[in-house]
Amino acid sequence: MKSPGSPARVAAVVVTYNRCLLLEKCLEALFRQHRLLDEILVIDNASTDGTAEMMRRKYGGKVTHVRLEQNVGGAGGFYEGIRLAHEKGHDWIWVMDDDVEPMADALGTLARSPAFNDATVGFLASLVLDPNLKAQIFPYRRFNRLMAACPAINEASLEQPLVPIEAAGFLGGMIRREAIDSVGLPLKDLFIYWDDTEFIFRISRRFKAFLVPASKVVHHYVWVPPPRSSFLGVIKRGSALPMTETWRFYYNLRNSVFVRTRYVKPWLAPLIPVLALARPLGAALLFHDHKLARCKILCRAAVDGVLGRLGKRISP
Repeated sequence: MKSPGSPARVAAVVVTYNRCLLLEKCLEALFRQHRLLDEILVIDNASTDGTAEMMRRKYGGKVTHVRLEQNVGGAGGFYEGIRLAHEKGHDWIWVMDDDVEPMADALGTLARSPAFNDATVGFLASLVLDPNLKAQIFPYRRFNRLMAACPAINEASLEQPLVPIEAAGFLGGMIRREAIDSVGLPLKDLFIYWDDTEFIFRISRRFKAFLVPASKVVHHYVWVPPPRSSFLGVIKRGSALPMTETWRFYYNLRNSVFVRTRYVKPWLAPLIPVLALARPLGAALLFHDHKLARCKILCRAAVDGVLGRLGKRISP
């Protein structure tokens, strides 16, 4: 932890799994930051694509590389990285997936924000751009009484220096160590999906959380917003993944049910699994193959979410 009058210590935590080339691009961007980082930690989820060799060859002695014995998912990876950076005494922890490329002044812009030195602020987020450098609205969220996500920002709000938010993804967000002292670490047993949302929402209930639009990162993931369509078209998109990727909608639905039932009023909690299942079950029955198998996985996810059966229960 910093001594009085000394600059805040900032560490970057990057979680990676079998994306060696993207990780290298992310690390090069971190080394190009105008505001130097005090440490870069890479949490490697037991990658098998040569990541460990690349890290030794190119970043040995420059980056703290922690290779886990098994893939514990993004949730487990960020848990380990944030825990380690916190134990090392860093004042702010800048977290991101391996497919994030911060612009050269992204960290400096965050550090120059008045919110950086405001003890009531627990989280600051950089603005996510897509590969075409278009601002992305969807990572920043607020929630209604049923913990359904609502937009936290719009195009007009991007002109403001700070935009209040309640949750965001691990895509270039900074966590103040005092917030970790207060609320603890991410829920590693979520494995993947909703871990970032739950953790930052937990922080925003005790501290202020802001998007800093002038700080920008590029997310090398092409997300195409669904076109406007009929009611049936909306239903059809509910579980359009092929059966080889059923683990995705299992974890997404299970964790959604778990997190939302945890934070809504107790009398609303029974509605959550019903609402969460309605669209994907309708899609599976009306539009997709392997109808029974899909329905079983979806129902299992909802039950596991209600009962809190977390951890890695389906292999990617």
